[in-house]
Amino acid sequence: MFAVPLMILAAVLPAPPATVKLADCSVEDESASFYARMRPVPETERMWMRFTVEERHNGAYRPLRVRGLSRWHKSNPGVSAFGYRQTVRGLQPGGAYRARVSFRWYSATGELIERTRRTSRVCRQFDDVPNLTSAVAGYEPTKVPGVVRYLMRIANTGEAPAVEAEARLSVDGGVVDTVTIPTLEPGASRDVAVLGPACTSSVSSIVDPDGVIVESSEDDNEHTVDCQA
Repeated sequence: MFAVPLMILAAVLPAPPATVKLADCSVEDESASFYARMRPVPETERMWMRFTVEERHNGAYRPLRVRGLSRWHKSNPGVSAFGYRQTVRGLQPGGAYRARVSFRWYSATGELIERTRRTSRVCRQFDDVPNLTSAVAGYEPTKVPGVVRYLMRIANTGEAPAVEAEARLSVDGGVVDTVTIPTLEPGASRDVAVLGPACTSSVSSIVDPDGVIVESSEDDNEHTVDCQA
């Protein structure tokens, strides 16, 4: 017999079965709907959930004060699944909103068994926004031993200009440099050269690393290549 480290046991435990998604985002109606769903864990009798809608200010999300959002929604005893749709109206033009949902599982005796949180995708109240993409376009050695010139290609595939966009290069997981692009018009691209150390594992290019620019998509901001390839 031997003892299994606690950190290993924690790593293999399944995550509590809970999700939240952006169900609807309407600029015309100035509204957003979020749908949360949870299933029981062992020994569960009732399930609770509570929504917090957050609005982005200066790159950070803060709770939005909306009447009724602070209450817990509770399932009937013994159900096999519990879902709730939360709609928020009167959103501000130009705003960005998301939902954070707290989930709780209770036993028949009222004991708290499990808890977790989930965060939805963002609802953007914008008609025209930029969409920044980033790619490692190439790299080549310089005359200085151990120094490589890396090329990042930053593009705006959206419908509005991107202002003060930051492009960051990382080598082997460490940040090398961050370059600011003053303006990038819709449909335009910019090649940015950065000097850095020779990589041994990977090179990454990421645009808007701190998420301060509202975009139509955040899924294509980063690109990583394998140095060995």
